[in-house]
Amino acid sequence: MKKNALRSLIIVITLTLATGSLGVSGALRTVNSQVNKSQAKGTEGPCTAVEPAVTDANSALQTLKCGNQRWRNTMKKRDWDYERKATATSQRPFAVVIACMDSRVPPELIFDRGLGEIFVIRVAAPVLNDDELASLEFAVVNYNVKLVIVLGHTDCGAVKGAVDRAGGDYLPELLCKIEPAITYVSNRYNGGVRIDSKNKKDLDRVSIANARLVASKIPTFGKPGVQVKWGLYYLASGRVAFDPADVGP
Repeated sequence: MKKNALRSLIIVITLTLATGSLGVSGALRTVNSQVNKSQAKGTEGPCTAVEPAVTDANSALQTLKCGNQRWRNTMKKRDWDYERKATATSQRPFAVVIACMDSRVPPELIFDRGLGEIFVIRVAAPVLNDDELASLEFAVVNYNVKLVIVLGHTDCGAVKGAVDRAGGDYLPELLCKIEPAITYVSNRYNGGVRIDSKNKKDLDRVSIANARLVASKIPTFGKPGVQVKWGLYYLASGRVAFDPADVGP
């Protein structure tokens, strides 16, 4: 009787240990699959925990891409008090981002950057005026910045306003700068008939065309190695598509 009881106890312990082992194994598989899923989201290029030094426009672009990947997954933990004090008397920005003033499109967060890392110029759409060009000149000439990004975004209110020919005291002068992009999208995707604001995909196409046209007008101010890129920021996913040919998912 005692032998049977001991045998039963051993069987119970063995089964308990086996079940626990399977649970741990399953948990590990779950964690690993989550990590892989997270890593798979960023297919823009190799991103490591420690970013390499930015030495030219290409490495600057890759750094922004990795930052955007973190924005969609897990952002860096930052000591803002330290960064504020460290940059109080100097800054080392490696890129300029020209973005829309939309409150949902903060370039510092979109690219997971800290203080003193990027110059940001924000204006509706965005469009290009003499003041923006002067700011760019300051960044490229005085700080030797090698990369300029013109960033449009989905669901842009300025683009919708331009398509609808919104009025105002100052607004029409700004919105008329978006007209070439509206004409381009109307000709390419709507048989030459002016698009309307009901088709959100066409509005996003205008954002792409406008970013591309603005980028084409940006000079390098005689500085070698400067690259100008454009992109589209997707509000829902947080993804930045660089040089997109058309609106994606």
